[in-house]
Amino acid sequence: MGANALLADTGATSRLIAELGRTNSPVTSLLAWDCASATDVGHERAHNEDSICLNLLAGILMVADGMGGYNAGEVASRIAIDHAGDHLLAELRGQQSAAEVGRVIAQAISVANTAILAAAARRPECLGMGTTLVAAVFGATHVAIGHAGDSRVYLLRNNHLSRLTRDHSVGQAMIDSGTLDEQGARLSSLRGVLTRALGVEPVVDADISELAWMPGDRFLVCSDGLTDMVDDNTLQTLLAAGDNAQACAQQLVQEALDAGGYDNVSVVVAFSPSPDNR
Repeated sequence: MGANALLADTGATSRLIAELGRTNSPVTSLLAWDCASATDVGHERAHNEDSICLNLLAGILMVADGMGGYNAGEVASRIAIDHAGDHLLAELRGQQSAAEVGRVIAQAISVANTAILAAAARRPECLGMGTTLVAAVFGATHVAIGHAGDSRVYLLRNNHLSRLTRDHSVGQAMIDSGTLDEQGARLSSLRGVLTRALGVEPVVDADISELAWMPGDRFLVCSDGLTDMVDDNTLQTLLAAGDNAQACAQQLVQEALDAGGYDNVSVVVAFSPSPDNR
């Protein structure tokens, strides 16, 4: 996140949920997809305070970008991933509609928010910690997405890049109001000031959406350590050119580092099977 984040500086630490740990059936499996994640502390941060979830069995992708003094951002992002992930795994069912999955995601974000506030109350050194959280849960035909903050989800379809989330930030609000254009907002010192995040208020208002995915689609879930450094045109080029998910994830992170790497950067990419490989 930017230097003027809502609570404090942010960074990143990667986190992987590898097993279901519950008896409920997952919504779908991404085992047939090509998926990968990558993260880096960047050139200027002391700690990596992002957390990542890539759960192929349950079809869950998440990124959380923590903020707070010392290592509190890392604590907040890990709590968000752990508690949201546990809730998703406990509540997802194979026959749920995309709208029903969206409601489960909203509940998971609320559960994570409550857990962060409770942890901060118990640990004085963590007071004021918070985090963004973005989650994408894939079903047989649709993906449901929920987020609070400025971590993003992108879709590359037929070589066209679409941003599937809208930042909860002052920068985005200035764009929406017409005060600044996209480039002006990127240069503004207020761009990284969040208007929503987990760990700030007792209730967090997450945005929920759903989309039918298609064979050949490529998805990117990322922290703003990527998008503050790399513009959408470059993201489109890198996503389209990637031969495989792992190489693409590493190249995206490297592009952010080459552009300055002022923040931690974390990405999860998921390539659906091409139409010929359904």
